[in-house]
Amino acid sequence: MSAHSAPPTRHEDQRAIAPIRWSKPNGGTVVALLIWVVGLLLGALVPLVLLGVDPYQGASTARIVTGLSFTLVGALVMVFSAYLLYRKTGSIGAAILAFVPSFVMGVLGILMTTMKTLYGS
Repeated sequence: MSAHSAPPTRHEDQRAIAPIRWSKPNGGTVVALLIWVVGLLLGALVPLVLLGVDPYQGASTARIVTGLSFTLVGALVMVFSAYLLYRKTGSIGAAILAFVPSFVMGVLGILMTTMKTLYGS
């Protein structure tokens, strides 16, 4: 070994990248995410139970309107929680990840209503 070479180091000390530091969510972020999940369940499961999974299965107008109402209320709860998440974290990425499924939930509710109205027997 020459006098100019570096001293031998352990393999663990030679890292190519910095170690990952996981963020620890605070209570407000967890609450916003739980509200988002409640909105998802409200907007998806209640209409599923009311109307069934078959788009060609008929349903009464009252059930269709009730299913659409629950879907849109669930989407609004998801949007509200996305806004809370954005206000809590300040991250627009978190807000976009929460807003996009909310919009999709509303569109799927409108498609569900159209299918049940037009093709339900």
